[in-house]
Amino acid sequence: MHLFHCPDLDTDLVQLPEEEAHHATSVLRLGQGVRVGLLNGRGMRVEAELEHVGRREVTARVVERISVPLERKHRIHLAVAPTKQMERYEWFVEKAVEIGVDRITPLVTARTERAKLRIDRLDRVAISAMKQSQRAWLPTIDELTPLADLLKRELPAQRYFGWCEGEHTSLMQYYSGNADVLVLVGPEGDFTNTEADLLREHRSAAVSLGAARLRTETAALAACTWMSLAQQR
Repeated sequence: MHLFHCPDLDTDLVQLPEEEAHHATSVLRLGQGVRVGLLNGRGMRVEAELEHVGRREVTARVVERISVPLERKHRIHLAVAPTKQMERYEWFVEKAVEIGVDRITPLVTARTERAKLRIDRLDRVAISAMKQSQRAWLPTIDELTPLADLLKRELPAQRYFGWCEGEHTSLMQYYSGNADVLVLVGPEGDFTNTEADLLREHRSAAVSLGAARLRTETAALAACTWMSLAQQR
């Protein structure tokens, strides 16, 4: 069954967003009477039947509603510096959504190489990954956020940051899967010593993800994978 993202599923007659309607008609060439799945990204999954299929407008009538509980008992929040090549960061977002993540914060650090980011594009990547993996929950993707601003927010008590240069402990030893968690991953040049000190002051522990030096997006995805699987033990 084809899946479509529809943020508003409160009524029995649902109008597909323009981009999803275009995909249904111009790409998939679906017609009236076809059964489809609709996801609002907040735990609601609907089975519906296409009622009107026009060139620019598609509506579907709800047949069945299913409320899907949160996939993880404890939230996974990744704060990751954008990579210089945008496609690598989009790849990270796509795979993190497929594996399981609740929030992604693009992080500005002293050595971050990208000053601008199209969050709308990342949202589309995340929506596509949600549908591909048949998940019902869409993670929050924040605006580009300076490290100091992030640390002023209310954050989970369990906090770690990837650190290549100084003393650190394996994330696999620290993370238990029994509480919400924030993991910060710096840019290719790593966090500076000053930033590492600031993170420690805010009760974030330095961690590693093995002996190999990983790219930013690989490190973030490795952490996401480990934490998601740890909650399933």
